[in-house]
Amino acid sequence: MYKLSQASDKVTKQRIVDCAKALFSQKGYAATSIQDICKSAGCSKGGMYHHFVNKEDLFVHIAETAFTGSWEEWSRRSVGIDDMEELFYVFSDYFVDTLQRPLSKAAEEFLRVTAGSESAIRFIGIMNDYMRHFEDFIGRVIASGYLKEEDPKTLAFIVLSFYSGLSDSHAFMSKDEMKVLFRKSTELLLSGIRRS
Repeated sequence: MYKLSQASDKVTKQRIVDCAKALFSQKGYAATSIQDICKSAGCSKGGMYHHFVNKEDLFVHIAETAFTGSWEEWSRRSVGIDDMEELFYVFSDYFVDTLQRPLSKAAEEFLRVTAGSESAIRFIGIMNDYMRHFEDFIGRVIASGYLKEEDPKTLAFIVLSFYSGLSDSHAFMSKDEMKVLFRKSTELLLSGIRRS
């Protein structure tokens, strides 16, 4: 009976997370209420609070799961690719495949609304962990001799900002069209940062 209850608990928690993620993406962080989430997930407020302290805690959980899962997926896709140029093209495809732009906009709003809170600090920590992983990746590519000698932290920030800026095109293009745009953009980006 206990195992059945645990399984049901996991299903309920995942349903809350999935519904909240969809609502945050559609309506934004501030406009999504606990009541909206509970109604969409088909659970009571007590059921929601059984799993999450509050809406902030739920949003941070979604972010942590997304960023951790995203990096794990990138690690799987990139394993065994020794050609540094090809690695960048694979990353551009991966970025488009995992793009969650509406949720990214909700994250920007979350940081404004919760500035200075414990939840905002946790969220920033998650983002910093992701950036450290990406800096390590860029550092390895620089060490291979493929990229110009630059500070890995600065170059990682530039590359991610470059792709993030391009991701605004998601509203105007299909995923296939975006991949073409990202690949051409990667070609142009590499022409500037690749070692001659």
